[in-house]
Amino acid sequence: MPMIKPKKVAKKKIAKKTKPTKTKKPVKNPTSRALVKAKSKNTLAYYQCMCHQTQQGLKSKKITGACHDCKHNALAINAKMSAQKTKAVKKIKEGYEELGRGLSELIKASK
Repeated sequence: MPMIKPKKVAKKKIAKKTKPTKTKKPVKNPTSRALVKAKSKNTLAYYQCMCHQTQQGLKSKKITGACHDCKHNALAINAKMSAQKTKAVKKIKEGYEELGRGLSELIKASK
């Protein structure tokens, strides 16, 4: 017996509803000077400031607050820190000078 194949019925295509597309505003060049905020001029001072702040401990201060302070006042904060460092260096230098005097007296006495 011959095989009879049923005829295929074509389905009607349903047009999909499209959403209206929003037109995008032209994006300005992100590297243009008008869009870029003024960056810290001295990045080394900023990182040194952050290093000092974290070594001292962030007492009742969030890290974002410390970053903000360092970004805007890095040179002033580093000047305070360097003043403390210079005092410590002077003390160490005086200690070494005193040690040198003591050793020179010991050497003279042993001759």
